[in-house]
Formats: sequence, structure tokens, C-alpha cells
Amino acid sequence: MRRNRASRRQFLATVLGVSTATLAGCGSNDDETATPGGSAGTATAEPTAGPTSGATETAGPTDTPTPEPTETAEPTDAPTATPGASSFASWPTFMRNNEHWGHHPDARAPHGSVSVDWSRQFDQSQLNATAVLADGTLYVGAGGAGDSDGSFHALDPVTGETKWSIDTPAPVTSAAAVDGGFVFFGTSNGSLYALQAGDGSELWSEQFKTTEAFTAPVVADGSLYIGSNGSRVYEFDMLNGEQQWNQATFGAITASPVVTDGMLYAPSGDSDLYAYTTSGSLEWQLSFDGSVNGVSYRQRRLYATTESNDLAQVNTNGSVDWRTGLGDGIASTPAVTEDRVVVGARNNTLYAVNRTNGTELWRFTGASDGVTAPPAVADGTVYVGSRDGNVYAVDLETGDEEWSFETDNDIEEAAPVVAGGRVYIGSQDGTFYALSE
Repeated sequence: MRRNRASRRQFLATVLGVSTATLAGCGSNDDETATPGGSAGTATAEPTAGPTSGATETAGPTDTPTPEPTETAEPTDAPTATPGASSFASWPTFMRNNEHWGHHPDARAPHGSVSVDWSRQFDQSQLNATAVLADGTLYVGAGGAGDSDGSFHALDPVTGETKWSIDTPAPVTSAAAVDGGFVFFGTSNGSLYALQAGDGSELWSEQFKTTEAFTAPVVADGSLYIGSNGSRVYEFDMLNGEQQWNQATFGAITASPVVTDGMLYAPSGDSDLYAYTTSGSLEWQLSFDGSVNGVSYRQRRLYATTESNDLAQVNTNGSVDWRTGLGDGIASTPAVTEDRVVVGARNNTLYAVNRTNGTELWRFTGASDGVTAPPAVADGTVYVGSRDGNVYAVDLETGDEEWSFETDNDIEEAAPVVAGGRVYIGSQDGTFYALSE
């Protein structure tokens, strides 16, 4: 693979600076105390098999020798935030944190009818990536299946004005992660980027020889973890981009892994959910009847979705606590609140179930096409895009529609970000929208 790097003196300054920073989204608890939820499976060294098949063994991690530190740049200051924007609720990574809650209890959200506060179009024809919001700046990638290149943008969340942007040789179809003054993201042609959050200058980049589309990355304890549709998960040093290990699965990894409590949980197209230590050792894998399309984690329980219509709560030892059949193919990462799990399905339906036992609480059937994008929950409302081109706001308690907004094409993959009384979301019509009352 080809690497670009920066200077040794600056690298050492970066290490000292970043080592004292609090890493965004790290740890299992975020703003709540973790206690076991639901009925726990029996805690054993080997996982209890799910209803289909049990844990199987795979090869150990592929080790890559750790090189001498290469020289990298000292982080620049974050972009200057517009007054007010710095107080917006933070969503610095996909689905808000490294556990992919998709829920922000402190975000201010719109509840009445909305209109376009501002919108942006870029050189690419589609926007499929989920945006992230940190330190008063929005970060979003552009590009889709019909585009030969991509771009990545830092935007003012109040005005939509560009703070900086870069062009990429391929579409940016997944969310970024912001941590320690840097922003990290991948492209659909096997490129990884680490940029200064302040001005977009390059810290390091990697170009893989094979073409791999990367998931949204997760940053924890100085490492970058990421999956790919090349059927691998990776760990990289966040400051110099050196690969620490990789593990192969037998199917494409198209959804971001969860990283928490020294573990990485990766959903795979081979119908298995994988549990690795963050040093790369396989602890267990759990088989389902169809592709595992997304995973979230809250209070020591995993929530996995599958193409075979299952939403399952899984104990951290690999046993299934409960499993609920929903709809016709669940394609996205679920959102998890204190007491509910919310997810859409290909049968045009959004579901909410009880987090403790999996009982269905309500279903929203107002969409006219599949609800395949991840939802976000804020201020008592679920926000989600649909393949019918609409953004929907649905009451979390009742499932009743609060409002809908129509874009000009599908919303198939992008999750909303909710902050500052606005909903931020991209559409395959090539437009990034900020919606407010």
C-alpha cells in the first residue's frame, strides 16, 4: 500500500498533545451507568450458540511489525465555530458514539413542520454518507455509485458555508470520525485519510492495492478501527496510519463495527457477528440465517440486525438473549435508547421494540418504500430517511408521524444528525439538507 506521512518533531508533539485528550465516544457508558439489560445468557468461556449455529474458530490475527514512528504533523486548531454552533449537541462519529447508540438525549430537535434552512450541492451526483458534527463543524463526504470521484467537506452548521474541502479519487460513502483534532474517513476505492480538523491538511493517507469500500471508522485509545467490503477488519495507529493487525471474515463488512470495553464487534455478510479483542484475537462468532447488516451496543448488550428479518439482543459472551422477527430484511444499524430499539426494514416500515425483551411497541407504516437507512433519536423523536425520498419525524413513544419532508431522490444509507434545532441529512438527489422549523 502507498503511504503519505509528515515530520518527526511534529509527530512527537502530536503524540504528547493527543495522549492527554479525551477520545470521543470511548468507553462503554458515555453518559449513563452501564448495567445489564434484559435476561442475561449464561456467562461461560465459550459462547452459547444462537438458535441457528454456535461459535466457530477462525485463524488468529495477521500481525504486521510495528515500525519506528514516522513523522506526522502537529494538529491544527479546530475550525472557528459560528457563535452558537459550538454549543450544538456533538455527533463526532457514526451514530453518535463508538457504541452506535444513534441517540442523543441532549440534542435540540425540530418537532413542527420543517423547511430547508440551507442546502448544499457538490460536484458529485449523490450523497450517501452520514454526516458527523464536532466542535461546531459539520463534516460530510460526497459521491455515490454514479460518480467517478468524491469530495469531503467541513461546513458551518448554522449557515452551510464551506470552511474547507478536499477532492478524493473515489466517492466518500461512509461517515467520518473526529477525534483529537483530526478527522478520519475512507473512500470506496481503498483509500484512507487522516486530516487536520482545522484546515483539512493531510496528517497521513493510505492507498490499498485492492479496491475496498470502507465503513465508517471508530477511534479508540489511539487506534483507528474500520471494516471493509473486502471482508476484513483493520486496526491502524491513528497518528501515523501504520497497520497493527487485520482479520478476515467470509463476507463483506458494510456497517461500522462497535468498539467498547476492549472489544470490537463486526457484522458480516457471511451471516456471522464477530467478536475480537482490540488486539485482534477472535473471542467468538455467532451465526444467523442471513447477512448481519448492523450492530449497536448499550449497557453490555449488543443489538444485531439481519437480512433474514431478525433483530437480536446478544450478550457479550456470544449468546442470544432474545430474537424478534421484523418485516422483510433489516438493512441498517439500529438506534438504541434507554428502553427502546428502533430500526427500519425493507417492507417500508419503521419499528420500535422493548429493549429488555424484544416485544414490539409500535410500527410506523407511512413510508412508501424501504426504510434502509439508520434512524437517529433526539428529544423524544425518531428521525429517519427512506428510499421513497422522504425524511420522517416519528414520535418515539407512540409511533405517530410528526412531519415529513420530501427530497428529490432516495435516502438509502444516510442517517440524520440532529442538533441546534435542525436535522442534517444527505440524499441521492445530490443535496445535503439542513431542515428546521
